[in-house]
Amino acid sequence: MNGRGNIPNLAELQSYAVNRKGQYEGIRQTLYDYQTYAAAGQTSLSFFQVPVGQGGKTVADTNMEVSGTLPQPKHFLVESIEIRFWPGVLPVVSATGGAGTQAASNYANDVVTFESSGSLNFFIGSKTYLEEAPVGRFPPKTKVDADFAVSQTVNQAVAADQENQITMDLAYLCGRPYFINPATLLIPTQNFKVTLSWPTAVALPSAEDARIGVVLDGILYRQSQ
Repeated sequence: MNGRGNIPNLAELQSYAVNRKGQYEGIRQTLYDYQTYAAAGQTSLSFFQVPVGQGGKTVADTNMEVSGTLPQPKHFLVESIEIRFWPGVLPVVSATGGAGTQAASNYANDVVTFESSGSLNFFIGSKTYLEEAPVGRFPPKTKVDADFAVSQTVNQAVAADQENQITMDLAYLCGRPYFINPATLLIPTQNFKVTLSWPTAVALPSAEDARIGVVLDGILYRQSQ
């Protein structure tokens, strides 16, 4: 006995050990993969096929360690699927010009155009486990909330009635997360991928490349140490 209570015996110490051969631990985790959505559109994008360190991918783009599969001895229980989409233009725009100056970024138009098109295919092993459309069916669990005041100043002392405007054009995918029921287990070395497809290329109104990602949310099982 000491001031902190009972002293654990050697056998009890094992419950605190970080080295537990052959035992697994489960942690809340995601598998994610991000890439570019071309402004002109495309007919297919595949995810989880390029690991960190290849094709210029960093941990900011993906946490895949190998291409299209999990390394031994990791398992992953997929509970939900999310799509993240960020247009290549900023949602807040300022503009200066003559009377009637309009400041717009097409941020919301890009989001609406994207979310109302395409389909998702979740493929494991040799068959499809999920196919759903449009891609807007897979909203993320987090989003941007913004409070914003629109500002407009008119300088009539200038011959052209110069105007200064600040406007906001924000939109995002939202709604109930797409839960996989029952959850689906990815096992080591078995191939899997998520593919987004479009019958024809869907161009973005902003004419700017966007950033797109697929997130598999669930539980990662790995050896304790």
